[in-house]
Amino acid sequence: MRLNAWIVSFALAGLAAAGPAAAQTYLNSSNITVTVGAGTSPGDFNNTFNNGATITKVIDAPSADAEEFHNQQTHIWYTADSLGGGLELRFDFQTEYDLSVLHFWNYTSEDYDVDSVSFTFYSGANVQVGTLSVAPALGSSPGIRAQDITLAAPLNVRYVTAFLTGSNRQVDFQNIGFTADVSAPIPEPETASLMALGLAGLLLAARWQRRRCSMASGS
Repeated sequence: MRLNAWIVSFALAGLAAAGPAAAQTYLNSSNITVTVGAGTSPGDFNNTFNNGATITKVIDAPSADAEEFHNQQTHIWYTADSLGGGLELRFDFQTEYDLSVLHFWNYTSEDYDVDSVSFTFYSGANVQVGTLSVAPALGSSPGIRAQDITLAAPLNVRYVTAFLTGSNRQVDFQNIGFTADVSAPIPEPETASLMALGLAGLLLAARWQRRRCSMASGS
């Protein structure tokens, strides 16, 4: 009995030393940045003041379930000069994440809302790792809540380019956010060894337990 307990303790210690699993993170203005991308079409920024100088208000929602209220200080409104034109945003997550959910606070009226968003995902080395196109739903009213869109496992993402368009040249929305996990790094040799020892210990404990049960049933 003491040997079995010692094996289990050894195994758990090895797995613990390998490091705990990271919790999911909500990505907003506290941990990422956003800028107006070079692919933005000619047009008018309207209440997006100073040609994008206050564009950070598109990532200032404090949580994924925050309620936004539409006014001149909270939303982004861009008008392209021609159909097909749009607003490009460039996000930098500062480190690589595995993205799981996109949160999008759209405008409440079809006259001005965002009709399509094309995302391109890049690794920390600026290598493209995926693309996605979504057609956001209209926002709720009067308080706008995020539409939560499950992402098809874009992994190891640091940079994201989003191109937002509206069928009538208008792009009006409140916020964008992401839920993600920090991408798991390749284990260092020492960490990999500890993980291997921990797993081996658990297997040994299970084998020892089966042997004890077998001996007890045969006596």
